[in-house]
Parts: sequence; structure tokens; C-alpha cells
Amino acid sequence: MEDQDVDYELLPDAIDEVREHLPLLEHDLHQLVRLPGAVDLVASAFRHMHTIKGDFAYCRANRIAEFVHRLEDVLQCLRVRTFECSALVAEALLQSMDQVGEMMQALADRRSFDEGRRLALIELIEQLARAKAQPEADDAAREILTAAHDEWLGLADESAQMASPLPDSQARALVLGRQLAAALAERHPAWHDRVAYQLKLVLALNQRYRRACHPDALTLAVHWHDVGLLAAPERVLGGTPLPGSGDWLGYIGHPARAAEWLLTVAPDCEEAALIVRQHHQWANGKGFPPDPQRRPLHPGAQMLACADLVYERVSGLAGEDYRRGVLRAVFEVNGGLDTRFDAALINAFQAVARELG
Repeated sequence: MEDQDVDYELLPDAIDEVREHLPLLEHDLHQLVRLPGAVDLVASAFRHMHTIKGDFAYCRANRIAEFVHRLEDVLQCLRVRTFECSALVAEALLQSMDQVGEMMQALADRRSFDEGRRLALIELIEQLARAKAQPEADDAAREILTAAHDEWLGLADESAQMASPLPDSQARALVLGRQLAAALAERHPAWHDRVAYQLKLVLALNQRYRRACHPDALTLAVHWHDVGLLAAPERVLGGTPLPGSGDWLGYIGHPARAAEWLLTVAPDCEEAALIVRQHHQWANGKGFPPDPQRRPLHPGAQMLACADLVYERVSGLAGEDYRRGVLRAVFEVNGGLDTRFDAALINAFQAVARELG
């Protein structure tokens, strides 16, 4: 979005000033993680943030100044000791300031920047500034961190607005889906409880996920999502074939195959079929097969992908091994912030995983 109010003659001077304060702010925040009670460090970080905000206001880059002002509100919480500058809070502030740097450079280069990303992050930063205690602040900071790396941040998900299947058609499709899932489990006994486990997890995620979808469509998708593997040879059921092998193309086509079968039986179950078709298309484009247009995924597809991941990690485990399996799944979903899932789903998944573990 182009900012018509900016004084582009003054902008270079403001950018130079901001670049002087950014490393000093970063230093203060890193030190605060080590010394969270250091009043002088909090005061210094606040002064740097306040100066950066003033620099953008000076050249009338008001949208960026507003964004920095929200971060200043978080530092005010540190000043009054509402919560401390934990590693999560510090990193959330630093990652948000990285977004400031990107907006600043885009404004200088193109006289515009991504307004959708700014607005979405402001909402999350405000949530952090409203935190009343450390656990709440850390949860809000975690959401900022994952959102800062979320390629789908601020994008509308048109697929989530699709109508739910008609009850009669859904009932017929569900009966057949159960039969096909049971047939698949008979061929592959290790999956004897797969559908029941995944259905419980997906419905729990749906209750906690902001982008919740119709539970009936989810239920139908859980039963149908792997039945395309019934067409695969026995050796494929025993383990995922290697990319480029003779069985690979047949294997990665199983979601589309299952969706096609579902629509043949019940043409008006389009939402459930979409969830099935997309449940291996990771949002970071590294799924199989990847979506060449990199469109936002249906939220149900992301929840079903989480359920697939958890079952793979905990199937056949018990006791302490089960808890470790859940923790490994949490790490896979949120490892290194290079995530395949969006921030809201990660938070929902972590909450549900704690209950499972």
C-alpha cells in the first residue's frame, strides 16, 4: 500500500537515524533476557524504541510509526513489570522490528509496503501488550514469532467459506468412508485405530482453532483422506516410497484419488473433498504434491495434516515413549519457525498436544 503522506525528502534521514538505534535496541533486548530485572536496560530499550517511532513520525511515515508504537506498548509492560523480557518476548520484539526494517526499505525503494502483513501483526502485538502475566505473554509472543514467518499471514481463505455438504449426501458418504477406511486398516493392521485417533485430534483442534470449519466436513474428510491408498500395492502401505521411485507418483496421488472417489459418490460434498485433496499440500510448498499456485490451504486440510503427523509419531507407543512422541510431533510442527502451518493452528496444536501428553 502506498503511503501518500510520507515526506520522501526527509525519509532517508529518518532511515539513517533508525539504523543507528536498531542495533542498540537489539543489544538491550538480548541483555534483558539475561538480566530481566535490569531497570536501566528496560529504560534504554524504551528510549531507543521511542526514538525510532519519532523518526518515522518526523517524515510522516505514520503507518510504520503506529506499528512501532504498538511495540512501545509492549516495552511499557516491561517497565511496569507486568511481565518480564523472556527469550520469547525478546525475540518477538526483535522479529517485529525486522518487519519494520522490511517496511522501511520497501517504502524507500517502492513508496509502498505490505499493509496486510502490518495490520495482522499489529493485532498480535496488541494481544501481547494486553497480557497480564508471564505465561500469557509468552503464548502471545510465540504467536507473533510464528506469524512473522507465516507466508499466508493476512491472506483471505476463500475455500473456508464453501458450503457444508448436504446432510443426506454426507450420511451416505460417511457410511461408505467408514467401510473403505476399515478395509484399508484390514490391509494395513498398524492403522487399526488410525481413524478414531485422528478424528478425536482433528475435532479437538477445530474447537481451538480460530479458522474453524464445519465439523461434519472434517469428520467426512478424516474417514476418506487415505482411502486412495486402497489402489496402491502392498509394498506402498508398508512405508512411504522414495521420491522418484516407481511407486512415488502413485503414492502422492492418493489424496486426489480419494477426493475423486468421494465426489463420485456424493458430488455435493465439495468441502470435504477439498480438505482431502489438500491434506498433503504443506503451506510452505514442500508437500507432495506441492500446489504450484501456492494458494492458502483450507483450514481443515492443515488440521488433518497435523493429525497425520501426530499419528506417525505416536502410533504404537505407550507411557513415556508416547509423551516423547507427542513432543517430537510438536517440534516437527513448530521446529525452527520454518513452519508448514500457520500461527493460530500451531498454538491450537500445542494446547491439544499438552492434553494428549
